[in-house]
Amino acid sequence: MSKKNKIPSKSSVVRVTTEPCQTDLPKIRQFEQLLEVDKSRLYAYIHAFVGDPSAADDIFQETCLTLWQEFDKFELGTNFSKWANVIAYYRIENFRRSNKRYQLGLSEDFLNEFSHNISVFESNRDNWEQKWRHLEHCRSLLSAPLKEVYQSFYLESLTAKQIATNTGRSVHAIRKVIHKIRTQLLACVNKKQQEASS
Repeated sequence: MSKKNKIPSKSSVVRVTTEPCQTDLPKIRQFEQLLEVDKSRLYAYIHAFVGDPSAADDIFQETCLTLWQEFDKFELGTNFSKWANVIAYYRIENFRRSNKRYQLGLSEDFLNEFSHNISVFESNRDNWEQKWRHLEHCRSLLSAPLKEVYQSFYLESLTAKQIATNTGRSVHAIRKVIHKIRTQLLACVNKKQQEASS
């Protein structure tokens, strides 16, 4: 893993929370142990939503801070990963609302299918995460020209008219490419799901 993509260490996570007093050490150790086991999965989950290492690092640190602040509400012996996902989800949603360039750019119906219904997500965590892994895989399969339009339209938040001007193509042609990207991603994700369930 490159330095840019490096998951923050356990020590850095603790450092952004608080300096514990002696009586808090047992609780902090419990938190550290649970987070140490889950942090790679949690980081990958966050990264799947925003698709950018720098943004994922920020959200990961914010999530870890919130996990520690809310740790008294966590019931030991229950599913830490599920609890962490719910907190991460809200941090991701807050980030996406205030940073449009980090939205995946797909239709709202498509995004809602993956992330909007928390209660469904909690009861089907593994299935949802598998869908996001499929989406990341399918994005990597886009051809170079489609990736360029994806980058410009979805990540840089350029309009179809701006992309057309930059590339010397017509607005209509760019809109057709954007539609092709959406259609291709949806078809690819559906195919991966069918393959996984067969």
